[in-house]
Amino acid sequence: MNRVTLVCGAGGFIGGTCLPVFDDAGWKVAASGRGMLGESRRDRPGIPFYRGDFSDATFASRMLSEVKPDRVVFLAAPASVGQSFIDPVADFRDQTSPFIQFLECARLTPNPPGVLLVSSAAIYGNPRSIPVPESAAPDPISPYGFHKLQQELLLDEYAKLYGMSTCKARVFSTYGPGLRHLAVWDIARRAIGRDYTLQGTGAESRDYLHVSDVARALESICRHAPFQGESINVASGVEQTIEHVADLIYEAVGAKATPMFEGSQVKGNPVRWRADVQRLAALGFSPRVPFASGIADTVAWISANA
Repeated sequence: MNRVTLVCGAGGFIGGTCLPVFDDAGWKVAASGRGMLGESRRDRPGIPFYRGDFSDATFASRMLSEVKPDRVVFLAAPASVGQSFIDPVADFRDQTSPFIQFLECARLTPNPPGVLLVSSAAIYGNPRSIPVPESAAPDPISPYGFHKLQQELLLDEYAKLYGMSTCKARVFSTYGPGLRHLAVWDIARRAIGRDYTLQGTGAESRDYLHVSDVARALESICRHAPFQGESINVASGVEQTIEHVADLIYEAVGAKATPMFEGSQVKGNPVRWRADVQRLAALGFSPRVPFASGIADTVAWISANA
């Protein structure tokens, strides 16, 4: 296989994991982002890295002309619901401005690539039915969710008006070694410090997929999806309560404790999530990392790096 993929936002948690996964799958891989790359690229020194801001048309155009990608995996965006409440203007700017500039540069290349936008289940908000199909009406409950929806609308604009090949991957909850925020990180750090108080009720649920499986899912989409503007949920299809997640984390750290939940809902967080993953499964994807062992590996990494 000689097809080329460009991973934008390759310095991030998911982006960095995509590099070896796509490389091992036979893609010619290029990476781009504003920051430094981590261990994933040090293990793959042959992967070229373009450091720059996607809002800079000169940078984006030069990179696209040199790489000539068949597929772009676009992950270059903020990833914090909480921070989006604190500074919604910055979140909107950083979600939309780099993306539309990149789309415009891609449109103007001689052979525009297929663009896979890595979006979020946050666009669904609190779903009206479980599991959540891709046809569910968007109903965000955070600035982050609204701005991810704005990214999707920009992608639709370029697909409809300019005929670009596009696809949206709506990622649910991701975990794994290297992630330094969100529930698994927070619960584990508290448990290591013998703090067993947690936000929420414990009955909230998420649909978790290990970061290595998320990267594999994105590779499957790039390889097999038609890129005709479709949306594809990226998740396991299994619902895990936060109380169960906490129990697994406590077991991994050797804590004989019971989580003590404060009982109030966290602003911007949905109550339940479980994805309908039929579209993803139809592409030949199935998760490889069992949840309990994935949590154990993640907690071991957090214990060594917190």
